[in-house]
Amino acid sequence: MRKKDILLMQEMERKRIAEELHDTTVQEMIRLSQQLEIIMHYIDNDFTQAKLETASARKQIKNIISGIRETIYDLRPIAFGDIGWVAAINRLKDKLLINNPDLNILFDVDDIDTSDGVTAISIYRIVCECCQNIVKHSKADSIEVFIKNNYAKNVISVRVHDNGIGFSNFDDEVYSNHFGIQFMRERVEMLLGKFEILSNSSGTSVNIDIPLNG
Repeated sequence: MRKKDILLMQEMERKRIAEELHDTTVQEMIRLSQQLEIIMHYIDNDFTQAKLETASARKQIKNIISGIRETIYDLRPIAFGDIGWVAAINRLKDKLLINNPDLNILFDVDDIDTSDGVTAISIYRIVCECCQNIVKHSKADSIEVFIKNNYAKNVISVRVHDNGIGFSNFDDEVYSNHFGIQFMRERVEMLLGKFEILSNSSGTSVNIDIPLNG
């Protein structure tokens, strides 16, 4: 991978993190600020209600702290050499199940080569992005993740499928306006891979092929 591509990938990561913080932590802080204004309103006139609002604000603060901790954890380099590829993927699956107990989640994952330090982490980040998009937007109750060594085609094949509402009109405009999708596609292209999304009212499939030889 060229130095230019690595720098571009780093900038994409920064942009993704900034967007995620804006959509989560910043919005939660705004709601907390509004909650504190409500408490100030009640504190002299209805002390009981002020206590209830304070309890709600404390819960919001705990949620914000938890969200920030998860973001920090996600930013840490994945030490595949320490815990192994399969263990890292299982952690991702367990996290999804804990945060979304009503989801039916299937992971069918091969033990892929992590020696080049780029391909495996890219696949991991892409699968994370897919799953986050499904949870946030798809209204699905089922996620299927397949990561397979396809030696016949000399590629690692990745497929993430959900049974959600899909995109009503999936085209280049959706690509350009949805940063998560743009992030995934550009990361795959940097690895000389192929990226495809198939979507309709029955769900969405993200299909990726990345060369096994890196």
